[in-house]
Amino acid sequence: MELTTLPLLLLWTLLTSLPLISALALPPTALDLTSSPPPGLTNPTSKRCTNNALQNPGFEAGIDPWLPMVSGSWATRGVYTAAGGGHSGANFYYGYSNSTIDTTLTIGQSGIKASGRVGCGAWVASRRPGNVGSTRVEVFLDGQSCGLAYLGTTGWTRVGGSVDAQGGELGSTIAVTVFSDEASEEGWSVWVDDVWVGSESC
Repeated sequence: MELTTLPLLLLWTLLTSLPLISALALPPTALDLTSSPPPGLTNPTSKRCTNNALQNPGFEAGIDPWLPMVSGSWATRGVYTAAGGGHSGANFYYGYSNSTIDTTLTIGQSGIKASGRVGCGAWVASRRPGNVGSTRVEVFLDGQSCGLAYLGTTGWTRVGGSVDAQGGELGSTIAVTVFSDEASEEGWSVWVDDVWVGSESC
């Protein structure tokens, strides 16, 4: 069984059966975070997609309408801001896992108006103390993989591609799934920002 199959199935079930659910355990507004993503592959000239079909793609309005799901131990997760900001705005989704074994984070959004061939993906950064293990990031649209990357201690990195939207009348569903199977005793961190469904050039 693929590592991402169960989280995606659970996410799809929740998003389609409980479209109005909100993650009450997460902060409704961005909290200050002293830790910023490591420098690296960031593209300072990149802009948000002008034709993005997602609502709140950069978490500037908090967590809604995103639905997060996790497995394993997470010491911190939610929408945050830091002195350096996110990929292109002030906010981002941040998770810090204090687990040295399997952990998964999936954030998703449903009811997306998309049709035909579309681009889909996210900007992700990762920190792996001691360079132990890797952060496996995969973005899905309607169960199809838009892109996959294995990150170490890495600055903002584009993870995405293009697929044929298959959501139909109910709309499409996007999911950003982050997985780690091992880490140092210090755990590991991930930043997610500027998720998109739109132009293939985003």
